Amino acid sequence: AARTMYEAIQGMAGTQLNILQRLGEVQQGVLNQAIEATNDQLQVISKVRDPREFASAQAGLVKNHGQRYAESVKQAVDIAAEGWQEYGDRLEKGLNAATDQAQKAASPRKSA
Repeated sequence: AARTMYEAIQGMAGTQLNILQRLGEVQQGVLNQAIEATNDQLQVISKVRDPREFASAQAGLVKNHGQRYAESVKQAVDIAAEGWQEYGDRLEKGLNAATDQAQKAASPRKSA
């Protein structure tokens, strides 16, 4: 039973590390997107003088970077959902193993 518990905890820790690593990668991507958006914004400010052209350029930036940001959020939500699913699967497997061990321990032992 202790071995099963140790394996379950070890598996959960591995899952958690995997999730954190993947979410960290998404976060790094969002940071890079923010830097790109800032650079794009500065280029628009330095190049465009006409208010209508500026508004149009701004709208393009919002659309492009907003869509990329939304995709990053979706990716992070998908990672979290996969992690919860894996946690659930591991808990179910551990519960089934513990139930099996309890049933074996409770069943009458046959004498030789």
